[in-house]
Amino acid sequence: MSGYLKPLVVTLAVALLATLLLSTVGQSLWQSLVTDIIQQQRTLHRGLANAMMALSRRESAGDWLDLMALSMGYGVFHALGPGHGKAVVATYLLTHRAALTRGLIMTACAALLQGVVAIVMVTVLVLGFGWLTREAMASTAWVEKASFVAVTALGLWLMIRAGRGLQTLKAEVARRPSPADTMSPAALRLTPVQRSGASIMTPLHHVSNGPCHCGRVHHIDPMASGRHWREMTAAIFSIGLRPCSGAVMVLGVAAMLGFWWAGVLAVLAMSVGTALSTSLLAALTVLARARMAHLFQRADTRRPLGLGYILALLGGALITLLGIALLINAPDASLSPLMRGPL
Repeated sequence: MSGYLKPLVVTLAVALLATLLLSTVGQSLWQSLVTDIIQQQRTLHRGLANAMMALSRRESAGDWLDLMALSMGYGVFHALGPGHGKAVVATYLLTHRAALTRGLIMTACAALLQGVVAIVMVTVLVLGFGWLTREAMASTAWVEKASFVAVTALGLWLMIRAGRGLQTLKAEVARRPSPADTMSPAALRLTPVQRSGASIMTPLHHVSNGPCHCGRVHHIDPMASGRHWREMTAAIFSIGLRPCSGAVMVLGVAAMLGFWWAGVLAVLAMSVGTALSTSLLAALTVLARARMAHLFQRADTRRPLGLGYILALLGGALITLLGIALLINAPDASLSPLMRGPL
């Protein structure tokens, strides 16, 4: 397959997959998958509660290992289910040039923040104010809405930042003289090409200011420079602000049984499991973006000026729409279906 066709085939395959997911069949399969995931999470909730009770009766090393292993496994499985955090991570990393290390740091910090928020909430509400675990779980709906507001604000900020970058880049290009005005005729010479025997005109000296079509980069890509720690921090905050329902449940049972620190360690183990799954998603996203960029580079397609800002603007718009949709469809403060039934 030629270098020109390979990027086109990959793009068409991605578009076909997206169309399939948005179709009626895709939506039906997705709803069935979500139902199965919720059922499995409910089963794991009961398993965590039983493991915590077994630890309170015997407190042996095997019971500790069972609780930690089950908590970590729950974190891995929980991260595989539907959630806005994975959508924010994937969109941000696909539309912003980021190294693999930065993507892993972002997902790990978001998973840890989810556990910390759950610990703080249950400590204040259950241990401090004497609330029941059910009441603390119902109160997470307000924290969830705050998380959706943070997602919307993150998307708007990314759009504003990308828009400003496009305006600045447009103004810089407008002030630059054309290459024909800055290059003297003596700066060109005939260079023979060995393969075809033809000759091409190549500049002896590249122009330091102004656009150059030689294929080399003469200025730093604004989107590639800097580390964008502010945007990453905002993404971590918007993802990690919503605590995991399983973490709240485990902490509530631990507080009821008098094994508070066992619940805290179990929640931290959940965060590790969640970080493992989300880090895999981040790694696949960064590598997919790098692979797509490599394919288009091999196809010798000329990158439009300001493409990084355009992608960032598109990513910000998608994150903004996601946050607005989640806010519109967010339920009121009520008991989660995962918490219904005996604990």
